[in-house]
Amino acid sequence: MAYRPFKKRTDAEQWDIDRPRIHALKNKVITVRPGFSDENYRDIILDISHGKIDSSKDLSAPQRQALITRLSVLAGEEERPAWQPRDKKSYPHRPKNMDKPGESRADQLGKIEALLTVGKKAWAYADSIARNICKVDKVQWVETKDLYKVITALRKQAKREGWDLSGETK
Repeated sequence: MAYRPFKKRTDAEQWDIDRPRIHALKNKVITVRPGFSDENYRDIILDISHGKIDSSKDLSAPQRQALITRLSVLAGEEERPAWQPRDKKSYPHRPKNMDKPGESRADQLGKIEALLTVGKKAWAYADSIARNICKVDKVQWVETKDLYKVITALRKQAKREGWDLSGETK
């Protein structure tokens, strides 16, 4: 897959994104706080722009974000959490019995996960190996003494397909 650089939005594109959010928040604040009026809204804009601008359209992108933040606080909305990468435990179809520290089973399942990651394969791939070799439907059901068979099959597949196992320790 070719690398595509991040395309920065123009001010007009960002305004098209911010405008509905600002007006929705303004209407929500008006319903939540009965004393809030258009004059209060203009005062907030003047405060954000240091007395220079009285229309949200003329605000810069960072000023519009400040306006959205202030209106969302007035509307009683909770702050949206910043984007964070998915943690290791949220990997789809990851076996539930992997996180028992100090057990060889956890280490072996971690090795299987590492091999799947390097090969860009899903857990379903390991499940199919377990089905073929150990006659069990899922990797998490394979007995600890038989997990080495799945690891061996994955390492052989890695050798056939030329996966980069340079960081592997035996």
